Amino acid sequence: MNELINLSSERTKQARLARKFSRQSYRIVLAGSGILAALALLMGFMFGWRYALLLAAPTILCYMPAAWWKRQLSVLPPSGNDLNGRLAGDVLALLKPDMPQQPQSLWQALSHHWQTNFLLSHLLLDRDTITQHLSTDPTALGQALQIATQLADQNASPVIEDAFVAGGLLLSAPDLQPILTRLKLRPEDVASAVNWLGRSLATARQPRQGFGGIGRDWAFGFTPLLDRFGTNLSLQIANHGAHYSSLAASDGVKAIEAAFNNNARAVILTGPDGIGKTESVHALAQLLIQGTTVPALAYHQIISLNATDITSNAQKAGDLEQIMISLANEAGRAGHVILFFDDAQSFFSDAPGAFDASHILLSIIQAGSSPLILAMSPDDYQRLRAKSQTLAGLMTPVVLQELPEDGIMRILEDTAIGLESHRGVLITYEALHEAYRLSGRYEPDEAYPGKALKLLEQSLTHGEQGLITAVSVQQAVEQTRGVKVGTAAPAEADALLHLEDNIHQRMINQTHAVKVVASALRRARAGVANPRRPIGSFLFLGPTGVGKTELAKAIAATYFGAESNMMRLDMSEYQRPEDVSRLLSDGREDSKSLIMAVREQPFSVVLLDEIEKAHANILNLLLQLLDEGQLTDTTGKAVSFKDCVIIATSNAGATTIRERVGRGEDLESFHDELVDELIGSGQFKPELLNRFDEMVLFRPLNPDELAQVVGLMVMEINQTLAQQNISIALTEAAIAKVVSVGNDPRLGARPMRRTLQRAVEDVVAQKILKSEAQAGDHVILDAPDLAL
Repeated sequence: MNELINLSSERTKQARLARKFSRQSYRIVLAGSGILAALALLMGFMFGWRYALLLAAPTILCYMPAAWWKRQLSVLPPSGNDLNGRLAGDVLALLKPDMPQQPQSLWQALSHHWQTNFLLSHLLLDRDTITQHLSTDPTALGQALQIATQLADQNASPVIEDAFVAGGLLLSAPDLQPILTRLKLRPEDVASAVNWLGRSLATARQPRQGFGGIGRDWAFGFTPLLDRFGTNLSLQIANHGAHYSSLAASDGVKAIEAAFNNNARAVILTGPDGIGKTESVHALAQLLIQGTTVPALAYHQIISLNATDITSNAQKAGDLEQIMISLANEAGRAGHVILFFDDAQSFFSDAPGAFDASHILLSIIQAGSSPLILAMSPDDYQRLRAKSQTLAGLMTPVVLQELPEDGIMRILEDTAIGLESHRGVLITYEALHEAYRLSGRYEPDEAYPGKALKLLEQSLTHGEQGLITAVSVQQAVEQTRGVKVGTAAPAEADALLHLEDNIHQRMINQTHAVKVVASALRRARAGVANPRRPIGSFLFLGPTGVGKTELAKAIAATYFGAESNMMRLDMSEYQRPEDVSRLLSDGREDSKSLIMAVREQPFSVVLLDEIEKAHANILNLLLQLLDEGQLTDTTGKAVSFKDCVIIATSNAGATTIRERVGRGEDLESFHDELVDELIGSGQFKPELLNRFDEMVLFRPLNPDELAQVVGLMVMEINQTLAQQNISIALTEAAIAKVVSVGNDPRLGARPMRRTLQRAVEDVVAQKILKSEAQAGDHVILDAPDLAL
């Protein structure tokens, strides 16, 4: 059969020769030709130029192979559109003439190339594992090379680089797919990683752009103030490179270009925090440097101005105006300068570190001496419009919108390359994807791509040996947000599997209620539950004193780490329409609002006691909370409840529960009847009840269970007495007496605590004061000893 790759072609031979010659050899030969040329010149000056000509031939002979390697061999340009004409020189040079043309052999030849290493390390793939699962069938190679060609075309690459061939091999091997699946990698993830590297290669192929156009225009004026107060974004990009190529193609940047191409004098960028206002201007600066923008802007430079720097240098009244006017005049004289006002609201405010330059900017825009770009939030833009309609009317607004997921991922990938270079780390593809996913869940106040980039930066301190993975991102979220997002460790998984046992160490019976809640927590922690809703939402129904609140405390202690991770609201205090604002306050009116509590402690139990007493408007809010997993505060900022357990309690139906349990009926047998009764009586609307994951019925405690409650309460007393190294115990008779006196079927176990205070704590206190109980004593109280 015909071989797919011509391993004996002239182009392949040139590729092998280029590899043997190497860049180091090029430098040696070039240095040698330089030495010979210098000797020729020296001989010419000392002995005459005819002697210098003796060295001309060896100099030329030495320089010619170096020039050939530099101009032809090192780049090996494509020679046609077919496979053999487009395969990169690096690929061809690694293929031996007698190599079997099948996927496994091709992979082995390329597997140590730096581009293959990039894919392996960023996708966390094992080289040898891939080798073992690639086909040795020559007929399978065609599909791999076809995919490689498609990947090259997608990246507008004239040559088929090693990365595209490696990607084709990974994507075309059926036996590799189960391995990729176990690593949570989809075929599109592999393709994205290949395209990530492809964009970097495309950037590297671009010739370094000179700063000549700007440097030429700089000669038109001396600009000491712009040098002092401004940051030359264009010069930064020219000197240090940039990673804004993905953002440069965004609709926002195109809209800025279009505005100036239509003779706009000033553009105002608006959008929420994190949307990329500043980065879009940097992306525009990159286009201007490359000269790939509209003709009206080609080779302009962008100078960023900071209000704080300007105000800190104003010594007396009138200095601010003079500095601003001088900056604008310098920009106008220099030509080809765009002034960028980042956080532009600082130039329209009387707050510290800011000043009102609206009248100065108005005159600058009217004069048209230099184009302006201003960036601010939508709210600040509306305030500017209300304050100065004339100034706002002279500006062309560009509203930035969030990019789709693939656009955000490209920005993350481009940024990761810079972070890897500057921070000496390796950022895996899964880390980028996790930064996108988790920032969307835990940073509702900020927009993409800013929130994903911020989380990616935070994850760099959580890498192991410089490797940033999905776990690194999860650890950053857990540290900054106080929530559990990573895979449960073995100890935690074991605790979750035995959650019922842990909860029952704190409360007695209510087995059904405990099981329902524990199951919901396990589903959430295992990633099975709906991530767009709270971890679990429950309506606890039953008489007073049967453990509804105690179960909420037990969940906070056993799952969320401490009882303090529970926020409790008495809904009888929210019976008026205006109480809605108290729940949703952003902290300026009520620092203890529900919104503020969850914002500060997002991983917690939210207990809404006596929910039936709340105003109807509050219950409508609860509908939204249970449906969407979030509420919006009074300023319009969303707060997530997706890492909360929502528990509402009610005594509604308590009489029915006591009566039917008293007749020996199981809770499950009349659960649906009770729900119908509550809806029919108007105590709850069906749409509210349907929003809860579970409606859990609590039954009254019998005397044996109340005796166990007394045992738990005695343990609490002993925890307090432990500071004095004293402990107590009650005989069975004493416990029976406490239950007999403290039992009230209408109030459940609640009176028991008051009974213990009178019967036990008072007695122990007297013994301590009389020195009848001292450090090291264990006091046993019988029924006659109790103060009852």
